[in-house]
Amino acid sequence: MISLFRIDFRLLHYQTSQVWPKKLDINMIVVANDAVIQDPLRMSLMKMSAPANCGLKILSVEKAGLFLMDPKNERRRIELLVETPKDALRIIRSVPGIQHLNVALMKGGPGKKMVCPSLAFAPEDYDDLRSIVDLGVKAESYVTPDERPVSITKYL
Repeated sequence: MISLFRIDFRLLHYQTSQVWPKKLDINMIVVANDAVIQDPLRMSLMKMSAPANCGLKILSVEKAGLFLMDPKNERRRIELLVETPKDALRIIRSVPGIQHLNVALMKGGPGKKMVCPSLAFAPEDYDDLRSIVDLGVKAESYVTPDERPVSITKYL
């Protein structure tokens, strides 16, 4: 069962490896990212930062979808991390029943618009997030467990 599905450009870091797992009693972290699986250094760093009491899977987006569909995972409390709305949409389309998405941190850069202090959208992000909402997923922005969620539709 997916307990937290989060877009965070940093993927696995202190907050996602220590704060959220304790708050939600997570026992499996899944990082779904096509670039990370090609980068041994990033994979190694993520493995070092994973909490000792959690399993960790670093998979391509496609393989993450297949992993999440495994009936054995119904008993797990999974934190699923993706980097972009595009990857979130790919997961949502391949894994039935996802109802909630935490749109937490999207970094700025050329061609991106800051819509709030933690979110910068590229033009394609608007389309992907609209598609996610249109699929019936409740998409909300909040960075920490103590923040009040804001509907992503506010920024679309």
